[in-house]
Amino acid sequence: MPSPVELSSLRSIKRLAAALALAAAPAFALQPHSEFLKGARQANVDQAVAARTLEQQEAESMVSLGRTLPSFSARGTYTRNQFESKIDASQFLPPGAPSGGDSAIVIQPFNQLDGYLQLDAPILDAASWVRLGAQHANERAARQKVASTLLDVQKQVALRYSQLVGAEALRKSAQRSLDAAQANLDLTKTRRQGGVATDLDVNRASAEVERSKQSISDADLTAELSRRALLTLTGVQPQGEAAAAEDDLHEEGPLESFMQAGADALPAVAAATEQRKGAESAALAAQLALVPSVTASAMEHFTNATGFTGRNSLYVITGNLRWQLDLTTFGTMRSQAAAAEVARLREQGARQAAQDQIHEAWFRVHNGIAKSRAARAAATSAQAAVARARERSQQGAGTQLELIQAERDAFTAEVSRLQADADLSYARAALRLTAGHPLDEETNR
Repeated sequence: MPSPVELSSLRSIKRLAAALALAAAPAFALQPHSEFLKGARQANVDQAVAARTLEQQEAESMVSLGRTLPSFSARGTYTRNQFESKIDASQFLPPGAPSGGDSAIVIQPFNQLDGYLQLDAPILDAASWVRLGAQHANERAARQKVASTLLDVQKQVALRYSQLVGAEALRKSAQRSLDAAQANLDLTKTRRQGGVATDLDVNRASAEVERSKQSISDADLTAELSRRALLTLTGVQPQGEAAAAEDDLHEEGPLESFMQAGADALPAVAAATEQRKGAESAALAAQLALVPSVTASAMEHFTNATGFTGRNSLYVITGNLRWQLDLTTFGTMRSQAAAAEVARLREQGARQAAQDQIHEAWFRVHNGIAKSRAARAAATSAQAAVARARERSQQGAGTQLELIQAERDAFTAEVSRLQADADLSYARAALRLTAGHPLDEETNR
């Protein structure tokens, strides 16, 4: 009949076998990365704000263009006068000339109707023309910000997706550690009953069980927060079990190939460039305020108060020359010049930051490859240790506790390998996004 120690060992083996069977059971897989990227493009709040900002800038461009084009207006008025004013025109006729009926001329009727049709056209307005160019630059900057926001959102999606994969892998490792710790606790209690182990050994085994439970809780927290973050970023509810993809550990192209593409092509840098152009145009427009503006207008006037003209309609054409000089003009010039200098410095900073980010992203991939290779070597070594411990257990040279510990280490090493691969996958995605390539475009190539 098996001893209590042997019975406990058998129970531990069965528990580990059940855990292995559970791990091998089929489960629904997490949605592919591309589905979350698609959701981010359609439902992300930051992306929607950037798109609406672009629409606003397009409308502002239309407003600026309207100020440089002719404008038409129509106006009608009704006036009730307290007194009617008219004169008898017959008194201006030569003596003996026939009056010809009613010779009264109405200067101001009781009920006066007036209608105006007016066309205003700017002839020379250099400041407005330059402001239009500045607004077009702001519109182009807003368009680049839409692309830059998309890259930033996709980077967040890639990060959260990687964190979810890593968290669930860590949970599996923690669960395996808990099973092994619980088996060790059962075995230690049995050995204490046999007088082989002490209370201290039991307390240490109990502490190991609680630490494993805490690891599971930490992994669950990270996974839950990652799922929630993905839902917020993309509007897609993550479902199913996340699994890390296998990476072939290939090196990326040389760093120079990413640098040679040029930071100027990146949306964030292009947006800063357009903002600099807009600020420079605004500074020039402030200087051109010293140049006189010339406008012309034509107005057709319809009225029943014909006065001495005797006509119900007449037109007026006017030309206007306007030149204004005051202290605010010089203050605006100085302010816009400073704003243009700030924009130039921000463009320089954006370009340098983009180059630094590409440099960092490339080396993080290089470092991730080394970490993943080391994790795979550790997993291979741990599997060899399991095989050796199982062989020693079968030969009676090793204890069941050694086998349980080896199984737990093997699971921990395997999950570490999966997490390292997930981190490497994110590093590759971050490199492409930092270089200005949306991941959905990379997928479609």
